[in-house]
Amino acid sequence: MKLSHALLALLPLATNVYSQTALHPGDLPVITVAPGVLLKELTGRSAVPGAKTDQGSVAFFHLEPGRASAWSHNKVGEESFFILKGHGEVWTGSKAHAVRPGSFILIPPSVVRSIRASKGEALEFYAITTPAWTSDDDLLTTAPEGAPK
Repeated sequence: MKLSHALLALLPLATNVYSQTALHPGDLPVITVAPGVLLKELTGRSAVPGAKTDQGSVAFFHLEPGRASAWSHNKVGEESFFILKGHGEVWTGSKAHAVRPGSFILIPPSVVRSIRASKGEALEFYAITTPAWTSDDDLLTTAPEGAPK
């Protein structure tokens, strides 16, 4: 399936019966998650008015070259990453999965994960979580044995 088709399938998450607003990451506020790790929430529990929902969340992420997300896992939420730009690795447990533009990975609940940009280029991707992401569901943890810190 083409990435554009997969993203079209997610449109019901980005709209609701009260609003039919087209959203673009460039129009949304930036949240700095960690140094070199930025996100913009398109839809979810704390999204802009008209895009709030508890059904699922879609966030645009930008990782500076060589930067990584924290090690964590969801208790309930299932997470998917759609890679838009750049190269890197998604670590699930102590296993690395190389990613590039067009890559998709589904991460079930309880799987410890981290996503990393290659040292020479930024990585941009959409993270889709169902049900919508909450800080209570996302548990920080340490890197598994054999994985980068």
